[in-house]
Amino acid sequence: MERDRRSEEAAAALHIHPNTLAYRLRRFGELSGRDLSSTAEFTEVWLAVRTAGRLGIVEVTEGLPDR
Repeated sequence: MERDRRSEEAAAALHIHPNTLAYRLRRFGELSGRDLSSTAEFTEVWLAVRTAGRLGIVEVTEGLPDR
């Protein structure tokens, strides 16, 4: 999410292969019922993750930028 949907950049930042990232995103979609290729659903997930991080519900390993 922090890499503006640039999968190559995101995979490099996560130190994983781009195919691994693609698989994990597909698997997330299967488990959550969210289609991350949809801007509306992507935004909903992004906001939920940011909110959970700020509330301390999930641990965020990298800082959440104030954008």
